[in-house]
Amino acid sequence: MVREGSDGEHQQKGDQERVIAGALGAAALLTVALALLPLPQWSVLPLMVGIGYCTGIAGPSRDLLVRRAATSRFGQAAYGRVYGFVYSGLDTGLALAPLVFGGLMDGGRFAAVLVGIAALWSLSIVTALGVGGVTRQTAA
Repeated sequence: MVREGSDGEHQQKGDQERVIAGALGAAALLTVALALLPLPQWSVLPLMVGIGYCTGIAGPSRDLLVRRAATSRFGQAAYGRVYGFVYSGLDTGLALAPLVFGGLMDGGRFAAVLVGIAALWSLSIVTALGVGGVTRQTAA
C-alpha cells in the first residue's frame, strides 16, 4: 500500500514490519490453537494451510525489511554482505531446528513442538519490529 505525501517512501517504510507482525502473529496463534485446543480432525488441514499462508505472506516483507535495514545502515555497497549474513543465520536456524524439535517429536511431545514454533515466530515479530524501528531512526 503506497500512501501519497511529500515523503511517500518514508511513510511506506513501516508497512513491512506490520505485515510481518500480522502474518507471523496469525501463524503463531493458529499454531498454538492447533497445539492446545481439542479440535476435530477435519480442522487440522485448514489450520495447517492457514499457517503456511501466513508464513508465506511474511516472506517478501521480510526480504524488503532486510534490504532496507542493510542499505540504510551500511549503504548500498554493503547490501550483499548484510543479506548473506542474515540468510546464513536463517539457514543455520533451519539446520538446527530439526535437532531440537526432532527430539521433542521422538518423545511424543507434539504440542511442545508447535508451541516452540509459535514462540520462535513471536521472537521474529519482536526482531522485525525492532529492526524496523532502528531503520526508521537511522533514515530520519
